[in-house]
Amino acid sequence: MTVEISPEMMQGPIPGMSLTSEPGAYPWENPSQLTTVEEAVNYYSERILDMDAEDALLEALDSGVSIEKMAEGLTVSATMNGIHNLDVAILINPYVRELMRYVADVGGIEYIDSYSELERKDKVPYRLLRKVVKETFEEDLIPTMEAPTALPPPTGLMARPVETSELPAPEGELPPEETV
Repeated sequence: MTVEISPEMMQGPIPGMSLTSEPGAYPWENPSQLTTVEEAVNYYSERILDMDAEDALLEALDSGVSIEKMAEGLTVSATMNGIHNLDVAILINPYVRELMRYVADVGGIEYIDSYSELERKDKVPYRLLRKVVKETFEEDLIPTMEAPTALPPPTGLMARPVETSELPAPEGELPPEETV
């Protein structure tokens, strides 16, 4: 027995759709305003190179926000607002990053490209760390410390006077013998 699916069955609403809102109420449920990558390139070029947006971008980059996260946030936000679809957002993301890098370079701002890249830069390679530790603990590099010849007398409100018998003997001299 075969099941036949009629085209009318595929035209109905998704179960539970009537419980949320009317179809087409959200921007991402409607057709996108920009449908090609070229249109998106023009859109982002105009938006990012605008003086007000450029100042906000430089301020955010100077405060430590990564270019990767800003570009992702910008393209996903445009997708949610119906500017373009998710496919265009994925394709345009490298261009948006490069445009942000250009603005930061022209503005003279040091920027973080990616937080994962920043973590890789902060790590010290194991072989370098091992070499430094090995050099540090070699006998030739450890200086010998000499004992102080005399301790300075204690000072302060609660200091008690030090008797000369409590002080350590200078090197080469034997401590005085005690008589009982």
